[in-house]
Amino acid sequence: MAVPLTEVTVKRLAYIRMLYEQGVTQAKQPMPMGASSLLSLHDSVEMFLVLTSDALSAQVDRNTHFMDYWKKIKGVSLSGAHGMRRLNDARNGLKHAGAMPPVEVVEQALADTFAFFDDNVPQVFGAALWSVDTSYTIPQAAVREWTRKAAERFEAGEGGTALAMLQLALREVLAADPGAPYGTALSKLSRWRPAMEDLPRSFGSLFGGSFSTDVSDATRGVRELVEVVEGLTEAVRWMALGGNLHHYARFQTLTPSTIVWVGNPSEEDVDRLASGLESPTREEFDFCRQFVVTTALRQADIAAHVVRPSWRTKDSSPSNDGA
Repeated sequence: MAVPLTEVTVKRLAYIRMLYEQGVTQAKQPMPMGASSLLSLHDSVEMFLVLTSDALSAQVDRNTHFMDYWKKIKGVSLSGAHGMRRLNDARNGLKHAGAMPPVEVVEQALADTFAFFDDNVPQVFGAALWSVDTSYTIPQAAVREWTRKAAERFEAGEGGTALAMLQLALREVLAADPGAPYGTALSKLSRWRPAMEDLPRSFGSLFGGSFSTDVSDATRGVRELVEVVEGLTEAVRWMALGGNLHHYARFQTLTPSTIVWVGNPSEEDVDRLASGLESPTREEFDFCRQFVVTTALRQADIAAHVVRPSWRTKDSSPSNDGA
């Protein structure tokens, strides 16, 4: 009989799924970077074994080894022990002996871990791991809500709308101001410069709307300069978050990038934006969702560490800090 799902259990399963998907993403990197997937996959399985032990009140202690869970967990017959032994041996070889695994070992670990979760999570909790929404791990309420709605739309066959909602979720993350380190170059470079969009037009107006070749070329040059500066600003902001620019580029390729609203967009606004968009594969959607989750967690970590000095807590104006 399956264990009833509680809110705490769902959150733990969401984190387990996030770790698993992190391992899947790492496995796609060229070797030797792809080897780190073994660590994430192993962590995700071990956390599930601990969760199952808690749910079934199994008699385990801090000295319980990875493969001992199959013996100590009663009330359910966990499958996949042979594949998990392979994963455990490969992970231990990498972590404790420095033995770099070949690509075939990583591919086998992916297949074994997927089969383990696909079979055992429904046995223990009566629901597939893939049905657990990883948005539970997002600390920011607005970001979590857009990500949750995106998952619902994707499962309903509205993949284009789901991607638009994930773009909104990411913009909600990037719009958050954790109280950046005022007065530093980082804080100045990491802020948006919307006024720059008007710079080419303002430059052209200085010449009274002249359409001479020289003025047109100069205006075009200013416009190109603005695009470069905006791109650099975006890149610096992203690196400040500790993000992967290649992952960011893929996310932007998959999702619509023309979301501009004054105020909060409604779901109807998103539906109109997503009209005509191709529906992504599950792998593409999962990549974009995981990207939002990871970015939201990074932003939350920054917000927790970037705080004003105690002697400036009463001053809410950043201008006095020299920014």
